[in-house]
Amino acid sequence: MLRLDRSREGRRPTVDLSQIDLREDITYDKQPIQILDCKVKILRNKEIPSVLVKWQHHGNEELTWELESYMCEYFPYLF
Repeated sequence: MLRLDRSREGRRPTVDLSQIDLREDITYDKQPIQILDCKVKILRNKEIPSVLVKWQHHGNEELTWELESYMCEYFPYLF
């Protein structure tokens, strides 16, 4: 049994990509789940409010800063 395990080490399963059918018209809508933080970026004569958004189907490593005005307009339920 030990020999068999050693002989299988280093092998990785392979998949024939020609057998996989992919449809190019598949899309999904990203929906925001939660606003985690907010900040105001100050330029010389302008202030730009933004919010940190956690998105559905994405982990914590993929949080994004979005304009507060955009999020208020399209996702008012978060505020």
